[in-house]
Amino acid sequence: MTSQRILAAGGLLLFLLSTAYSVYYDVFLRQELHLALLYNLDMALNMATKGDLAMAGAFARDYAWFAQAAYYHARIPVHLAAAGAMTATVLWLAGKLDVSERMKRVLSLFLVAGGLVLAAGDWLQASGRLPIGRYLVLTGYAWLLLGLLGYTLYAALFAWLSAAPKPRRRPKSC
Repeated sequence: MTSQRILAAGGLLLFLLSTAYSVYYDVFLRQELHLALLYNLDMALNMATKGDLAMAGAFARDYAWFAQAAYYHARIPVHLAAAGAMTATVLWLAGKLDVSERMKRVLSLFLVAGGLVLAAGDWLQASGRLPIGRYLVLTGYAWLLLGLLGYTLYAALFAWLSAAPKPRRRPKSC
């Protein structure tokens, strides 16, 4: 599979996953998380006014956990769409670069896999597995950065080398 096909199929996959997760979040999760937030906030305030500070603290911690989960769930489609947009930009550039196809393939895989790993890390953080989720998010960002920097360096080198003045040949005299 060529680098351009990896970028096209991977970008389309990232955009489709972004849309699918957005629909899943809006249909199934958003209302449930919103009601859990309201319930925990209401109970924390009620317990605090009644003087039961231990229960108020417990409901406040639950409120914070649900707020954090909603935040991470909302980041997933954004990260998938952003990674898909990155692949679209690089797809335009990949055809113009005169670089080994193997290197372009590796950089393309870094971009696509980086977006998927980034979304998986956010999902793990939303599920409550914060340490491993943070490491996956950092890994996803690193892979995206490697892919983008690789293509940027190759594009800069290609532009620099193709813009270098070429020696002129003297016209042959008879």
